[in-house]
Amino acid sequence: MPNSCHFIALDLETTGLDPRSDRVIEIGALICDGEGRTLETFERLINPGRPIGPLASQINGLCDSDLIGAPPASVVLAELNELLRRAENAPLIAHNAAFDAGFLGMEFTRSGMSIPNRPVLDTLPLARSVLPDLESHRLDRLVAYFGTGEKARHRALADAKAVIDLWFRLGGPTTPQAARVSYPLHDGSQPAPPPLGWERLDEAVARGIAVRIAYTGGSRGEAPRVVTPRAFAHRGGIAYLVARCHIDAIDKSFRLDRIRSYEVLEEQRRGGEPWRDCSSA
Repeated sequence: MPNSCHFIALDLETTGLDPRSDRVIEIGALICDGEGRTLETFERLINPGRPIGPLASQINGLCDSDLIGAPPASVVLAELNELLRRAENAPLIAHNAAFDAGFLGMEFTRSGMSIPNRPVLDTLPLARSVLPDLESHRLDRLVAYFGTGEKARHRALADAKAVIDLWFRLGGPTTPQAARVSYPLHDGSQPAPPPLGWERLDEAVARGIAVRIAYTGGSRGEAPRVVTPRAFAHRGGIAYLVARCHIDAIDKSFRLDRIRSYEVLEEQRRGGEPWRDCSSA
């Protein structure tokens, strides 16, 4: 397949919500070009080697008997790698991408395989940015909002199709690179990584270095504040920086999409460039 492919929409079904103990049971993906035309589809069930959680089964309609004859994750991941190689320049796209990136990366790790170096673009913050007044930005609610055919069925390929349709309807292909939110595929058993482009803050977390942030929101408005980052977290599809506030001497959660700029204080002492613009999360 030529390298002119632009995007790979992705969705996973899992036995539950914890990548440390739960497993992927279905992968759905499709390759499309820059006009949204589907070039190839990928739909595979996986035998997880453990029961499906009752709530997960209720949502996706899959039961343990459906997976008895399915191959293990290692076989399906090898096939997925071939798909990625056929569209080597295409980023992945998912809704609430941090979830899919962690689960998929965890399965690669469990299978003793290298995690592909492929960004996963997130349609959830894009939907929040374009449609801020919607009460919910869940995938099925967005499908209903746009009236785009059948309701997302919580099966992997059907949801992947909904994701790529959403990506184009929200103007994803024309969104500036700096405004796109994406995550690396990663081992989901490890602490949540920041979105791509926030690596300097990630280093500050690892080294306990204080930063000064310009933050829109909270009781102090946009006044600069000094914090010591502790960790990154994801709640409800929103990325947060958990940090110790030097003014109140307590840990607080700061939404990454509201951090307009930041200055790593150690870098300033070394002559680094202060107050660089941040990507939106």
